[in-house]
Amino acid sequence: MKQNKKTRMSLNRKTEAVLRLLRGESIDELCREYGIAAHELSIMRERFIESGKDGFRKSPEDKKLKDAQRVIGKQAIELELYKKKMQLIRQIKGR
Repeated sequence: MKQNKKTRMSLNRKTEAVLRLLRGESIDELCREYGIAAHELSIMRERFIESGKDGFRKSPEDKKLKDAQRVIGKQAIELELYKKKMQLIRQIKGR
């Protein structure tokens, strides 16, 4: 059975894969060799065309956005728990 574990590719390996694709090698063969899906390689190609190697680098804004999303998610859960707690308190007082 095949594992669905996402492996990280180095900057040089991504560049190599994209350059080979741009030189005309088969996307299917490259995907099998590198162990990635065709849509991932297509995204890598577009990023490379737009920004060169820098397109593969994560920006500091990406990390800030993920951190902010994590905080918002945590706060949403806490708010939901608070609402449920208040609802239970009202039910108990109403008896």
